[in-house]
Amino acid sequence: AEAAEEAEEAAGGENTSTVTTTPTTTTPQPTEPPTATATATATTTTTTWTSTHTTSTHTTSTVSTTTTKLSSIFCYMVVRVKSFEIPLAEVLYEKRASIFSCDAWRVLSNGGPANIRDYKAVVIKQPQVELGNLSKSGTTTSSWLNTMIFMEAWELIFDDGEWWNHDWTVKVDPDAVFFPDRLKVRLQPYYPPGDFNGPALYVANCDRTWNGAPPELKLFGSLEIFSRNALGMYRVHKNECKKYLPWKGWGEDLFISECMKKMMKVGVVNGVDFLGDQRCHYAPCWDQSKVAFHAFK
Repeated sequence: AEAAEEAEEAAGGENTSTVTTTPTTTTPQPTEPPTATATATATTTTTTWTSTHTTSTHTTSTVSTTTTKLSSIFCYMVVRVKSFEIPLAEVLYEKRASIFSCDAWRVLSNGGPANIRDYKAVVIKQPQVELGNLSKSGTTTSSWLNTMIFMEAWELIFDDGEWWNHDWTVKVDPDAVFFPDRLKVRLQPYYPPGDFNGPALYVANCDRTWNGAPPELKLFGSLEIFSRNALGMYRVHKNECKKYLPWKGWGEDLFISECMKKMMKVGVVNGVDFLGDQRCHYAPCWDQSKVAFHAFK
């Protein structure tokens, strides 16, 4: 403006000028849309889960099992053909009881051929025998005078040969209730299983005395038990026993025990508590310490 006035004075007079004013255009700025302010109240629900854990403690026990090898046993019985012994042996055979649960077994028959179901018994070629009469001199039993029968029975057993494969041989009466597994346990301390050089032993099973006789271990024939080498000695020396012992009024159990004890000096195992026998010491059938009970006809 000051420059314009100076120019006007220089020109020397009043000057009317038109001032063109260029309008200033203001570009409106975009307006932010109004901001809506919302106040939201958020409600937070917290759910607490309570978990109960049961801790189980498991205790593991280690059991050490020791397996003891038991002796093997060979068993046999002699049945009389015309008697209750055949059907009794058939029941035992069907149930695999008595000698039929031994490691090996045989059945011999006296008085003719016999079948135990599908098993054919080995025939003993000896005549029937009679009961002993104690009023006769030299007779020691009122039971069967069966020594000759069992002399032949043992010959058949020896010829068969199976007995030698086992640590013990057991002769059992048909009317004896016999538990072979119990016997194996009882015999374990006396003979190393499988030892062909084991001791020569037989098991005495009665200590009862009669008529004031001195105490002495005896063998009752319902259960006769011999180690392998005891029978081996008997096989060799049986004829000497037959020749020198007064056996004709005896039962077979007295003959073989006297032969082993007095003639051959075989060792004796005290097995009085093995057997419950009405002729010696009775035992009830629930007595599990016994390996056999006699007689149950």
